[in-house]
Amino acid sequence: MTSARWIVATSAGFALTGIGLHSPGASGVGALYLDWDVSAAIFGAFLGAIAGAFTGLLQMIALRARAIRVLIGTAITVAVAHALADGAPASWGFATVAALSAVVAGPTFAWSTRVRGALALGTAVVAWWGGWVAGVLIAGSLNLSGGGTPDVWASEHAVIGAVLGLVFGAATSPAMRRILGAKRALSSAG
Repeated sequence: MTSARWIVATSAGFALTGIGLHSPGASGVGALYLDWDVSAAIFGAFLGAIAGAFTGLLQMIALRARAIRVLIGTAITVAVAHALADGAPASWGFATVAALSAVVAGPTFAWSTRVRGALALGTAVVAWWGGWVAGVLIAGSLNLSGGGTPDVWASEHAVIGAVLGLVFGAATSPAMRRILGAKRALSSAG
C-alpha cells in the first residue's frame, strides 16, 4: 500500500506542479539556441525547488514518515531539472537535458532514501530519463507540444509531469526497492 501511495504522490505532485509551474519536464529547452541563459536557469531552479518541495511533501505524506531527506532530495532533483530545461542551450534538446538531470536524480534519490547499490541507482537514473522522454512523446502524440495557448502549455506540462512521476515513482517505490535488494524499507527513510 505504501508503494501505491508513493507512486500516486509522485505522479500527482509532478502533474500538479506541471500545470502551475511547468516543472518538471519540458519538450522545449532553453530560449537561446547555442548559449546558456543563466537568468532563466536561476529562475527555473527556484520554480523547480518549489515544485520538488511540494512533491516531496506529498511523498512524505505517502510514507507516513518525517522523511525530510526525501523532501530535500526531490526539491534538488526538480530544481536541477528545471534549471537545465530553462537555461541550457536549445540545441541540446530535451533528451540530453533529461539525461543530465537523471544523473542528478539517481544519486539524489539514493542519498534521500539511503539506498545503496548500483542496480537501484541505475534504475532511478534510467526511470527519470525514460519517464521524461515518454512524457514528451505522449504529450506530442496528443498534439500538446509547442502549443501557443496557456491551456495547451499547461496541459503539455501536466502530461509530461504525470508520466515522469508515474515512471519514476514506480521505479523508486518501496516495493521496487525491495525487489532491487535494498536492505531497508523506504518507509524508514528520514
